[in-house]
Amino acid sequence: MTLVSYRSEFDCPPEALFAFHLDATNLPRISPPLPKLRLLSEAKTTEEGDRQSLALCVGPLTREWDALVTHVIAPRLIEDVQERGPFLRWRHQHRVSGTARGSALTDVIAFRALPTPVGEFVEWLAVRPAMGLMLRYRHWRTRALLRSGDAPR
Repeated sequence: MTLVSYRSEFDCPPEALFAFHLDATNLPRISPPLPKLRLLSEAKTTEEGDRQSLALCVGPLTREWDALVTHVIAPRLIEDVQERGPFLRWRHQHRVSGTARGSALTDVIAFRALPTPVGEFVEWLAVRPAMGLMLRYRHWRTRALLRSGDAPR
């Protein structure tokens, strides 16, 4: 599978950063404008074993995405895997750790979008960089919401 990861530091305790990511309503708030992401499942605190349904929308086109939360280890790890969606396989981990100044978030995504070696090359060339940009955007929005005090708790 193709891997992409992004790490950044935050001026808050690991517990606050972890709680932010447990709140499913924050996912649309930190996601880039395209594709627009909507939460279809119940807005609640994420727990291990939860199934979350999302919709990715670009204009009139919508693609539903169902994810299973496979691990929640407070305040260090949230992991989900795609059950149905745009990828052949998908695993996403939010790894939270303490730092001297607060906390760090490392997002790690392992995915397979296209079969065959040619598909792997296309993933490396186009999909992987797009994922990296998405993670940078999400970390930027997370930081802005935590700093503004506008993050639901």
